[in-house]
Order: sequence, then structure tokens, then C-alpha cells
Amino acid sequence: EGNSAHALIEAREKAFWTAKAAGAHDMIDVVVPRAVMHRFFTSAQQLAQSAGAGVVGCGHAGDGNVHLAVFCADDDIRHRLLHDIFAAAMALGGAISGEHGLGRAKTPHFLELEDPAKIALMRRIKAAFDPAGILNPGVLL
Repeated sequence: EGNSAHALIEAREKAFWTAKAAGAHDMIDVVVPRAVMHRFFTSAQQLAQSAGAGVVGCGHAGDGNVHLAVFCADDDIRHRLLHDIFAAAMALGGAISGEHGLGRAKTPHFLELEDPAKIALMRRIKAAFDPAGILNPGVLL
């Protein structure tokens, strides 16, 4: 049992590098409720096909975190596709930020898709804990 768990973890860790070696143009993570995971994967696949792109799920999904390798060389089309995939996750009760956090690349999508009242609350919480803005400067939160 221990060996199979170790092998599964090792395969998951190699999935990222395999996708990059296969030519993935982007790797994203989102989180969705496990009960709607199939609907999310179906939606992401349909969005990619409509954009003339491809997506492949990789990583782990047992806790609702979904990793997608995105194959789309055109920057503008890929940006729109990512936005649509993030919106699909949110429409299913998920979030555009999974275990890897929001980061800098997802910030524009987050600001467009998230409820402005939630963003304002998060900013107030950040200001309460970091009034001088010295923790992780230059990022949204």
C-alpha cells in the first residue's frame, strides 16, 4: 500500500513536467466542488475545443483542486480561454485560485470575475494585518 501511494504521488509530480515537455503553453489550477468536477472538466474541454485549443487535466482532484495543462499558442485566444475556464469554475461554485494561490497572472481575471464586495473585504483584511504594505508588495493581496 505504501509503495502504490508513493508511486501515485510521484506520477502526480511528474505530470506537470510531462505536460510542459509536451508543449503546454500554460498550467492553471482552479478549485471546484467535487460533486461538479465532471461538469467542470466537460465544460473546460468544450471551451477549449471552441477556441481551437486543448486542455488536459493533471495533478490531483480528490480535494477539488484541478490542474489543467492548456495547449494554445495564440496569446489572445489563450487569455480569453483561461478567462472562460475560470468563469466556468466560479459558475459551478468554485474559485479561480486553487492551492497555488492567485499569483500575478490570474489577478486580471480575478478582478473581472470576483464580486467587488469580496475583493474590498479582502483588501480591508490585508490592510488590517499589513497596514504598511510590506508583506508581498506589488500584488493584489
